[in-house]
Amino acid sequence: MNTIKTVVFDLGGVLVDLDRDRCIGAFRSLGMDAVADLINPYYPAEMIGRLERGDISFHEACDQMRQLSGRQEVTDAQIAWAYGRFLVRIPVAKLRQIDALRERGIRTCVLSNNNPASMKYIRRMFTVDGKTMDDYFDAVYLSYQLCELKPSEAIFRKMIAADGMLPAQTLFIDDGQRNVDAAQSLGFSVYMPSPEEDFGHILENLNRYEESL
Repeated sequence: MNTIKTVVFDLGGVLVDLDRDRCIGAFRSLGMDAVADLINPYYPAEMIGRLERGDISFHEACDQMRQLSGRQEVTDAQIAWAYGRFLVRIPVAKLRQIDALRERGIRTCVLSNNNPASMKYIRRMFTVDGKTMDDYFDAVYLSYQLCELKPSEAIFRKMIAADGMLPAQTLFIDDGQRNVDAAQSLGFSVYMPSPEEDFGHILENLNRYEESL
């Protein structure tokens, strides 16, 4: 029986509470209905996918959103604000659960489909308990830096190669079914929480959870 030595977290929907309707409403308030219709918390579409894969810059994505919606007057900053409305909070309890893992000698990492604009908001959220995001994780793997998107096998392979983790000794926590399925096919233990779920019981009992798989 393998012991879990690393836990890999998704961000949005796992550590960061999301509000899709609030994000959609923000884009509609800017007159960008066509962009609002593309918002998907699990799997990015159109220019958002290209942004999160690192194919285009945030400014280039904004240009495409302006063109799609016919709203050339909307600024990059307004678009960043609207997309940031997706992100609600990081519960302090979850940050302290990560701290507890690290105190037990368990490595912690992030694997997230994300973009530079959203990460500015998210990094600020991680300071709610007096620390920074880097204090909570041994490594942070982001789609736009790896130039791959979950659920592709390639993004997991890049993370494994960069980190040296063993999938059989790693728990992957993600709220997207296809992402969880992809990780499981590569030998990771997996857990898919419900929206805003407190999954601290999983983290506190990793060995018992592993034995139940």
